[in-house]
Amino acid sequence: MLPGVEIEFQNGQLGTVTDRPDGVFGVLASAIAVSTTFLLEKAYEVKSMLDVAALGILPSVGNYRLYKFCEEFYNESGEGASLWIMGFDNTDKVSDFFTPDVVTQKTPAEKLLDAANGAISGLFVSFDPANTYVPVITTAIDADVIAALPKAQLLADNYTDKEYAPFFVYLEGYAFSGVKSDLIDLTTLEFNRVGVLLGDTIPKTGNPASKGAAIGVLAGRLASKAVHINPGRVRDGAIKPTTAFIVDVPVELYDIASLHDKGFVSFRNHKRKTGYYLTDGPLACEVDDDYHFITHRRVIDKAYRLAYDALVEFTLDDLDVNPNGTIQALSASVIEQAVIAKIYSEMTVEGELSYNPSESSDRGVICKVDLAQNVTSTSKIKIKQLQVRSKAYARFIDVPLGFVPITSNN
Repeated sequence: MLPGVEIEFQNGQLGTVTDRPDGVFGVLASAIAVSTTFLLEKAYEVKSMLDVAALGILPSVGNYRLYKFCEEFYNESGEGASLWIMGFDNTDKVSDFFTPDVVTQKTPAEKLLDAANGAISGLFVSFDPANTYVPVITTAIDADVIAALPKAQLLADNYTDKEYAPFFVYLEGYAFSGVKSDLIDLTTLEFNRVGVLLGDTIPKTGNPASKGAAIGVLAGRLASKAVHINPGRVRDGAIKPTTAFIVDVPVELYDIASLHDKGFVSFRNHKRKTGYYLTDGPLACEVDDDYHFITHRRVIDKAYRLAYDALVEFTLDDLDVNPNGTIQALSASVIEQAVIAKIYSEMTVEGELSYNPSESSDRGVICKVDLAQNVTSTSKIKIKQLQVRSKAYARFIDVPLGFVPITSNN
């Protein structure tokens, strides 16, 4: 080769992201079919707005909200994030997405989950009903959203038990009246896999008008971050949209604290910071529920998936046992270490769990097999302890500010 200068073009410097296995999300959306490229009740996986355009989903009247969701999602997550889309007739209500068919007993949402083979860890709803739809406002938002909460929770619980593929759901606080005092208090409920977002990037009476929420922003922010990171973390920067409204009121002029206190996710600003931020990531359950916040929900769900992946390898494996049928300590240790190594390498090392690096035995995860279980007679290994150590979050910072006292020189 002749002497000279070789310049190599670098790639991957423009915010494009690789697919995060724990950031694979799905959207259930009111939509209209587009020729043969986008059919209703059929699952599609996209990884960019180019893929969205290829389906024929454009910001037209029928698919405006779905397009808006996708655009705001990729503005936050970056190109490359995996998003599963399923469109439904605009006569379907939100609760319909989570209502089992009387014959198959499968919900429409389950079709999307199955198509993704359990990869989806979060579901979001983009609701854009027909013009004839009249929401019934009972607690300041569409009563059908409230009706969807227990149905979404039941599906998430059942699917986790059956398919070992846990996920959470976020709904829009559709048709919010703006009367904060009338809002249902989500912190009195028990749905620790379902949350509700209030607030949009366009006003209710704008052109186009909006009765929904900018749920694509929340989805994109979560998809772009590790499971332990709060979607409202300030040092991650403001959300991409430069406008945010509660009904027709700019976020900075609305009493956002009242929405937060009732367990809703919304948008806010911070003094002397440019742009808007998400308030937090609560789910519709009591504050003292271990999984009230989406960070804890995502952390434990990821640990669940990893533990399953490690333990399923021991299915029908032969084990050494003691004369009384209990598992030998060495065989138990092999199982324990497989789980610990899996979670440690894919969570603790990635900064998603707390641990003390100065302690060689601390992995941020504890796994213990029950040595008293008679495996010979029951054919069952019992894990008596599996725990991970979560991160803590600085929701409040107390500062005693004053002058340095003057000391005497005498």
